Formats: sequence, C-alpha cells, structure tokens
Amino acid sequence: MSSRNLAVIAFAANVVVCGLIGIGLLLVRTPDDQASAAARKASTSTPTTPPQTTPAPSTPSDSSTPTSTPTTSAPQTSTPNEFQDVSGPGGIGTKIPAGWQAKVRSGASDAQATDPAEPTSFLRYGGSTSPNQPLIEVMRNAERGFSTRYPGYRLIGLRPGTWRQHESVSWEFEFDTPDGRKHVASVYWRAGGLDYVLYASALTTNWPAMKAIYATAYNATAP
Repeated sequence: MSSRNLAVIAFAANVVVCGLIGIGLLLVRTPDDQASAAARKASTSTPTTPPQTTPAPSTPSDSSTPTSTPTTSAPQTSTPNEFQDVSGPGGIGTKIPAGWQAKVRSGASDAQATDPAEPTSFLRYGGSTSPNQPLIEVMRNAERGFSTRYPGYRLIGLRPGTWRQHESVSWEFEFDTPDGRKHVASVYWRAGGLDYVLYASALTTNWPAMKAIYATAYNATAP
C-alpha cells in the first residue's frame, strides 16, 4: 500500500472518531443544557401569584353564643273543674269559673269576672244598644283605635261571621302591658237591637288555661 493511500485511510478514521466523540458529548450535555435554559427562563420571567379570593363573612355557629331562656314566676291560671251560671248587662247569660267574682264595670255595658289567683286573667260579658252602622264597621273602628293606644299590638284575626243566626265578629289579638304580653280572644254579635260581647284576656303565659275557660263560656253564652 502506498503512503498516499495510508494517509487517506488515516484521515477518514480521524473524521469518524471525531464525529463519534461529538455525538457522545451532545447526548451527555443536552439534558443539563435544557435544564439550565429552563432555569434561566424562569429567573427572567415575571413571577405569578395565585389569584386572591375574598373570604365569605364568618357565621358563628349556634353554640358560639350561648343563650338563656328567661323564666317567669308569674302564677299560672288553672282550668277550674266547676263553673257557675251568671247574667250580665243586656240580659246576657254565660258561665264563669266557680269562685271568680263578677262585677259590672263603670260603663254598665258589661261585667268582668276576674281570676282571684291571677288578676290579669278575666272574662267580660254584656250587651248595650246597637249603634246605627254595621257591626263589622263598628269593630273595624274599634280595632283601629285600640291599635294606636296600646304598644306591641298585633292583630291575629278580625272576622265577620254568624253567632246563633246573628251577625257577629270575632276579634283576636295581642299587646304589651306593664304586667307582660297579653292575649285576647272575643266575639261580638248583634241581636234584638243590642250588641253583645264575650271577651277573654290573659297573659300569654296563662293563655292555654284561659283558652279552655273561654271555650266553656263561649258554648254557654246566650242570647
């Protein structure tokens, strides 16, 4: 083999070796170069922060603020086992608990029977000459006037109806007094030229017992 051929072979071998070395270096360095490039890009980019959210107003749980229920030492009206027959102004007749004292009031149009154990509980009953206007209008006027005079007034119902074939109005409401909140149930009816009333009043704490008393009087009242 001539020296010229040897030189050509040696040059070709050198090129192949250098190429292999270059490829090896490329394979070894690429991951680090990519990581470095990524790090440089991250360091030069604008940092971001998570979006801010406005927290909802906190709502304390029921147990976070302890509450207490006020108690009352007011005597409770008891439902009597016995009733007595009574009569009142306008010829009205009804029943009241035995032992309750009845007295005609100053206007002489009704009587009041009061619970001796709890003076805030009472029944009123009576009759007086009918005014020259429909009963419902009389009661609407009375309701409007009452609502402006007594604090905490709340109307439960003002309903026209019939009482033993007579024109009637039932009126139920509550209001505040110095003794406490009161509940009232009443019925007004017109018969024979007279307006009659049966009216029950008691503190709301005593109303369950008074309601039973009112029911007995209601069923017994005439005309």
